[in-house]
Amino acid sequence: MSGTLCSARTHRWAAGGAIAVATAAGGVLALQAWVNGRLGDALGDGVAAATVSDASSFLLLALFCPFLPGFRQGVDRLRSAVRRGPTDALPLLMPRHFFGGVVGGVVVLSQATTTALLGAALYTIALVAGQTLSGLWVDHHGVGPGPAVTATPRRLAGAGMALVAVVLPLTTALTAGTLWMAALPFVAGLGLSWQMAVNGRLNVVARSPYPSVALNFLLGVAVVAVALAVDLMVAGLPRHWPHHALLYSGGLLGAVFVLLSVLLVRHIGVLVMGLAMVAGQTLGSLALDLTTGSSRSLDGLTLLSALIVVAAAFLATSAAAEPVTDPRHIPDREKAGV
Repeated sequence: MSGTLCSARTHRWAAGGAIAVATAAGGVLALQAWVNGRLGDALGDGVAAATVSDASSFLLLALFCPFLPGFRQGVDRLRSAVRRGPTDALPLLMPRHFFGGVVGGVVVLSQATTTALLGAALYTIALVAGQTLSGLWVDHHGVGPGPAVTATPRRLAGAGMALVAVVLPLTTALTAGTLWMAALPFVAGLGLSWQMAVNGRLNVVARSPYPSVALNFLLGVAVVAVALAVDLMVAGLPRHWPHHALLYSGGLLGAVFVLLSVLLVRHIGVLVMGLAMVAGQTLGSLALDLTTGSSRSLDGLTLLSALIVVAAAFLATSAAAEPVTDPRHIPDREKAGV
């Protein structure tokens, strides 16, 4: 009995630590959105800013990934999983499981093109709404590396708390003119939970996070390259480039965010990780407002919103799946179309 209690207590502490790290990852995402939005505003061209962000992160990964531990072996395991199909040692991987990076490209495009116009608050609520809603679906259907987690009343309450907590302070900010613009981060948010799930699945099969991180930014570069080609034909290259080095750090921040999400998703599930990241995004926005001198979102309601979202993550974590480290334990949900 004591051993069982000790194991349960250890799991709760591990889940709590993973939630804390996921909250920090949300802060990284908030900072990336702010950086890419400011760069897009300075250039007068959000697509060019997105290209700089994704291309710089991919170049960093291309330089260092071949030397990272387990990278080449992980790539070989992914190739074997696709070539041989499901076996006792390798689960089924479908082509769609490799395309999470497309969502990453859309997220970066949404940051660079809408954050400066919508503002950090409106951008965050649009992204968070899509992310939270899709997190329930992704977990329920077992898209990620862990077993499927039913959308129980407790998990539904956690997701509902998160949405209400973030929406309430922003209801007066949305107008007809900004509603259509918020659609891009909302769609990006819908895909973000799915991206975290399939990245986690690849991570378990590869037994290394680095192949999926590198693949994400390769596909992200492809997405923004298509957008850039259209942008160049319409507007041409930006004429003035800012000299502030921080504005070019979006790619590095994106790499950190994707790496953390890949590592954490198998421990706490997509919904819980998404809720913790929502809290991090909200707290990160508050911190950015403090450091940049903006006070429009520094009110008690916004701070209360962040605290409620953190509580929602802990409310939902009671139903989170156990960690998955053996690729044979990845659920086969292909009949469900996931």
